[in-house]
Amino acid sequence: MLTELQIINLILATRDFSFIIDNNISSDYFLNLKKEFIFINKHYVQYGQVPDQATFLKSFPEFEIIQVNESPEYLLNELYRQYNEKFLVATFNNIRGLLMDGKTDEAMTLLTNSANNASGNRKMDAVDILTDTSRYDSYIEKCHDFNKFYVTTGFRELDLTLGGGIDRQNSYFVISARAGIGKTLIMVKFAAAAVEAGLKVGMYEGEMTVDKIAGRYDTLVSHISNSAITHGNIRVSNAYKNYLDNLGNKKKQGKFYILTRDMVADNKVTVTTLRNFVEKYDLDILFVDQLSLLDTEGHYRQSFEQMADISKSLKNLQVQKRIPIVVASQQNRSSLESGELAGTQNLSLSDRIGQDATEVIFLSKDDSLMKINIAKARDGYIKNVLTYEVDFDKGTFNYIPDEDEPDLERKSEEEPVNLGEGENIF
Repeated sequence: MLTELQIINLILATRDFSFIIDNNISSDYFLNLKKEFIFINKHYVQYGQVPDQATFLKSFPEFEIIQVNESPEYLLNELYRQYNEKFLVATFNNIRGLLMDGKTDEAMTLLTNSANNASGNRKMDAVDILTDTSRYDSYIEKCHDFNKFYVTTGFRELDLTLGGGIDRQNSYFVISARAGIGKTLIMVKFAAAAVEAGLKVGMYEGEMTVDKIAGRYDTLVSHISNSAITHGNIRVSNAYKNYLDNLGNKKKQGKFYILTRDMVADNKVTVTTLRNFVEKYDLDILFVDQLSLLDTEGHYRQSFEQMADISKSLKNLQVQKRIPIVVASQQNRSSLESGELAGTQNLSLSDRIGQDATEVIFLSKDDSLMKINIAKARDGYIKNVLTYEVDFDKGTFNYIPDEDEPDLERKSEEEPVNLGEGENIF
């Protein structure tokens, strides 16, 4: 109460609202004098200045006018401390109530999230891009070490279309298709490329076993028949054994951690579970197969509300951890029935997924031809469709170029993409 009283008196005495603006203070921090703060704020917004004491006291005649000698910095720290004290008391009361109801998982989630929601320094510092040209340093770094900023998808042509591949700090990448088209295989191909680049890769698999995912990885890397690996064809045993014996011998090779539902207590996997997965193994990139197989941490009446919450939480995780997150999501039937190319509106269950995503691709397959439709590419340009001749059993992808696209001519998949060395697709 005292701190709020001092701050409002300081504002009235100095007629200076910059203390509030510079530190991004809202009415949420005024637990006892909220109406008084809102009145001052509205007056400032409408008239461009703080009301004088007479105007203020006309609306709040019981308000106590005092002299304030404390510094704004001290008052700000006290305001934060007061807010956090009230916030934590309320949080622990809620946690106690959940524990008494036997809702241990929800209590743990609330405890984990409380640290992120508690107030810290809210000061807002924007950047003037006309005077701050430090981005040139980032540009020079990209010229010399492009892979520090992007990781390849394993598809060179897709990397070019996206403007470099998967952004290592800012990508929330969505792979969408109908069931059975090959979302998981494409996701594992992305993951294999990240492992090859030396990254610590994590993948949550909601349906398949570790062996099935590992088998797909092995096929994509070795091109040994996946059906032979899966069904135990003895004719490939020597080749498979030789491949596995040499699997960890590469100098520049990352890690590939697989998490399945049965590895988690109560078989419940939430975004908090994935956060813990990222932190425990210090992951550089996270793959989620798929969104509909994640559990929510709240209760929702509609499935689209549940999916929206999951997508928002994953996007927040991506922003906070500054690592790329690649997810698989179902495609709804409307685009297939209309015959038109799929767009972000064709993501199943929630429009929120398309809004949160930085990149969205849709997969389709007809016999041996697979098409990748790029529906959203924040840092690249949208070439509607990339076409590949594929052999899923051998894990091979042969790009079929368009005659009118000389920048995406047939090239080796192993050839690295480095736009920083002068190649420009725009």
